[in-house]
Amino acid sequence: MIIKKLKSHMGETKYDWLYSVHHFSFGDYYDSNNLGVGPLRVINDDIIAPHTGFEMHPHKNMEILTYILEGAITHKDSIHNEKMKVEKGSVQYMSAGTGVAHSEINEEDIETRLAQVWIIPDKSDYEPKYGQVNFKWEDRINKFLLIASGVKEAPIKINQNVNMYALYLEKGKKIKFSPEKGYGYYIAFFQGKTQVDELIIEKYEAIMGDENIEMTSLEDSHMLIFEIKKK
Repeated sequence: MIIKKLKSHMGETKYDWLYSVHHFSFGDYYDSNNLGVGPLRVINDDIIAPHTGFEMHPHKNMEILTYILEGAITHKDSIHNEKMKVEKGSVQYMSAGTGVAHSEINEEDIETRLAQVWIIPDKSDYEPKYGQVNFKWEDRINKFLLIASGVKEAPIKINQNVNMYALYLEKGKKIKFSPEKGYGYYIAFFQGKTQVDELIIEKYEAIMGDENIEMTSLEDSHMLIFEIKKK
């Protein structure tokens, strides 16, 4: 059975400099029935105003991925990475491990929109590390782009049994998704309108399940797919 998750079942943060939709409990938004899916703990859909952002703050024992939807973000951290700019379609990765502090600032003259993803690692206290991959935009158009994985060969290696894909499905296109045996999925939609079997899914919504699905894009649609090993 596919479960559709509405925006009304998510959290929301509004500041002068930030608008954020929280797929799972985060910050001031807490719902004991919405703490994540397996090790997938955070998906925040953030819009950051020009010349603002997240100042230096700490993390520990978390796999953190930042997927840039529009604009760019500039990263700085306590493990000697400075002025690391990540632009639309690209991804930065930070394994917080034993502890690291970082900042993410929108130094551009336009808004930046990004998906912030946190995944609980398979064990604590890995050595902290940072990386980024500048993916070609066309590599996700009408096909699944494997971004990160703890079990497959992927551009970004994470410390968990999760596969993360991006898909930009052009209007009128169809694609089938079949999860690996023993895996379920959580799909977050960031743009457009998509028919998934008999369901209509729009921006700021999500689905979860474990069966094969067919997606038909009613508008140009952009999504992230998280394939998660079942317990």
